[in-house]
Amino acid sequence: MKKLALAMTLIAASISTNLYAGDEKRITETLTLNQGQNLEIDFPVGSIEIITVDSNELSIEIEIEGKDEGWFSKNRDVSNVELSKRVRDNRISLEIDEENLSQEWVVKVPKHAAIDIEIGVGSIDVEKLENSLEAEVGVGSIRVDTVLDDFKRIELSTGVGDTSIKGFSGDLESTRNIVSSETRYSGAGDHSIEAEVGVGDIKVRK
Repeated sequence: MKKLALAMTLIAASISTNLYAGDEKRITETLTLNQGQNLEIDFPVGSIEIITVDSNELSIEIEIEGKDEGWFSKNRDVSNVELSKRVRDNRISLEIDEENLSQEWVVKVPKHAAIDIEIGVGSIDVEKLENSLEAEVGVGSIRVDTVLDDFKRIELSTGVGDTSIKGFSGDLESTRNIVSSETRYSGAGDHSIEAEVGVGDIKVRK
């Protein structure tokens, strides 16, 4: 009986949506993102990969790792860290606003949703973008791959770094100063991209 109870406990732990061992934790969520609803994501440090999908299902997977909290201290315990969700008529907002931890997000987003992402330090990678995007990183990088043939407007800006747009036939303008870079595009599409990095590079390509 004791062995059976232990086995059941292990099985329950293996399928939990929040798996953690002190300084590490995995959070998974599945939500419905309806037509007309957009997605907003905000967290301080880490990386995010966005993949657009042909459904109304918003799938979220986050790997969290605690960092050193100072001299002679162990990594932060992240077992109590939770994903904050706010659902409004036209927007779903996701946030983990916590210090001394790193976050790695993989999010599958319905292709009909516009996306707004803000990160303090880290990277944003977007695959198969089919809608509008606003992205901001303090220190890090932004890379966007799209399947759309054109956009109405693309604006990229870095304080220190490079910006580039490739694969479109509209009007392209680039400005390069000593360390900063700006690239603007104007086309005949329906959607737009605005991306800004304080220190780092931005690439948008078809």
